[in-house]
Amino acid sequence: MTILPSQINDMLRLYSRFSSNNNHQPDDPFPAVDEPQDVVDISTEAKKRQIQDETRMEVMKKIKETGIVGKERL
Repeated sequence: MTILPSQINDMLRLYSRFSSNNNHQPDDPFPAVDEPQDVVDISTEAKKRQIQDETRMEVMKKIKETGIVGKERL
């Protein structure tokens, strides 16, 4: 199975559009209150690379689950 660079770029654009949406609800409805937050600053390039890697893994997982035609595998 071959995944074209244009397919990855399309998924990255789609991911970017949805991740910048301000109406995003957190997955955890009850965040921990007493735990201190760790703050880590990473460069823009590192953040971009991280998003690309996460998106690539998510796309691969989705393709493995549903196949290229979009039908769920049994």
